[in-house]
Amino acid sequence: MSTQEQLENLISQFKDSWLRSDKHSLAKLFSSDIVFISQHHGSINGQKHVSTTLSEDFKNYATNAEFTSTFTAHQKDFAAASSYAYVDINHGKKRFLCGCTFIFHFVYEDQQWLINHIKFQVNWNKGQQSLLPNWNMLPGVQGWQLVDGEPTIVSELHSPWALIRKFKAAEPKQALIDLYNKYAFAVDNCDINLLIDCYSQDIHGSFPPLGDLSGRESVIGNLKNFRLLAPFWQHFAELVKMEVSQDKKAARFIIARIIPENPVNDSNQKTYAAHYQLAARLESDNCWRLYESHYIPGWFDEQNLPEFII
Repeated sequence: MSTQEQLENLISQFKDSWLRSDKHSLAKLFSSDIVFISQHHGSINGQKHVSTTLSEDFKNYATNAEFTSTFTAHQKDFAAASSYAYVDINHGKKRFLCGCTFIFHFVYEDQQWLINHIKFQVNWNKGQQSLLPNWNMLPGVQGWQLVDGEPTIVSELHSPWALIRKFKAAEPKQALIDLYNKYAFAVDNCDINLLIDCYSQDIHGSFPPLGDLSGRESVIGNLKNFRLLAPFWQHFAELVKMEVSQDKKAARFIIARIIPENPVNDSNQKTYAAHYQLAARLESDNCWRLYESHYIPGWFDEQNLPEFII
């Protein structure tokens, strides 16, 4: 199993143990000196205290959560990851839904990767906050406001791209998934320097509701101003289609947008509210960058994927 697969598996185990309120399984994933930082829980240190705190979150109600847009980077005995999650709690007629961001740090100890630092931030929520009595200072539907205090996650300081700057996936498919996840994290966190590195100079495409844009300055300038109006949006999404050129220097791919309120249809198939048609090239510095991007609204399911138009 590759390092990336081990890290992704660790995050998956974390999610499952968290949802089961299984403090013993959680503890096995953590280093002894783990630090958990969250505006909603406070700052907690130590394997026992962190696992106990997290196991209290969902113990009263059945909860669903999905992690998307996960990016991992590693070097020697240290690794970092970012991941989005949406949490959905239903109890009778009550419902609570929120979008969250995780930052994980990992250390390699005794021939295994362990989580030794977690930052956790709720970006928005709606519904009955009473279903999560242990979470404090939750932002509303409109995201962070002045009364909410300082944020836990600052992309320019805490993102995996800030911590491990030169990490590159070896295979084109993973590199392109990483490219989209970098774009999503950059635009959602208004990290403009990170966003700059996602685009070629000649980027062009359709960016509703902004319209057709061309050139990196125009695209980034418009996206920055637009997203300042709505910083609470999150790009829950996943890759659904990809084609890489024979020389492995160009690719086109489709990323589908997940809406937490409606992630599946009546037939329990994954359903999506819109998609990106993206084209990227491997540039002279051996980095993949987007040169064409089209955001296309419209619902579809996993059995009826869009065709390429680029």
